[in-house]
Amino acid sequence: MSKPIFINKSLQLLVLIYLLSFGVIVLHNNHGEVVLWTNERHSIFLDQFFKYLTHLGDGLVLGVFAFALLLTNYYKFFQALIAIATQTALVLIFKLWLAEGEPRPKVFFADRINELNFIEGVEVRNYGSFPSGHTASAFTLAFILILLVKNETWRIVIFIAALLIGFSRVYLIQHFMIDVYIGSVFGIISVLVAWKIMLPYQDRVKLQRGLLKK
Repeated sequence: MSKPIFINKSLQLLVLIYLLSFGVIVLHNNHGEVVLWTNERHSIFLDQFFKYLTHLGDGLVLGVFAFALLLTNYYKFFQALIAIATQTALVLIFKLWLAEGEPRPKVFFADRINELNFIEGVEVRNYGSFPSGHTASAFTLAFILILLVKNETWRIVIFIAALLIGFSRVYLIQHFMIDVYIGSVFGIISVLVAWKIMLPYQDRVKLQRGLLKK
């Protein structure tokens, strides 16, 4: 019996490249520089694309997905539940205590706000910037899906989709690059923790059932 792995090697490499390359970008750019660079390159298409794509990082989407797992597979549901709880705890610890009141780009760039491109219909918040809860949720959902999907190509597509959702937070002037980066790390760590906790129970027959699958 082969040893269970969290994600396959090709995706491991892709995640590592992301963490290293974007980590360098965060460390070697001034706070808010990526937001300004991105905002200067806005377009009508990208405005609409990211305006709607960003909603895939809503906590509600993650909750609905977890409920769907409850109906079909208890094991996968508890795995998702642990991941969601871990991610939520990490985000709230920083938002409510360690980085309470951290200004978002709208406040940080208040002296040049007329130069920024705001998208109609998008409510841009003022505080609670670090970390990005949307990105954490998006990466949590993405890696739960990656654990479920066996096709390697689809796993990579899901990961790229999570990256785009994270980037949407910068494009929409909701977060800084570091907020998104740390949010993504929290999402990945949360699913890894859940995977490790539930791993000893993967062969329990009763857990392979669900509310609609007896």
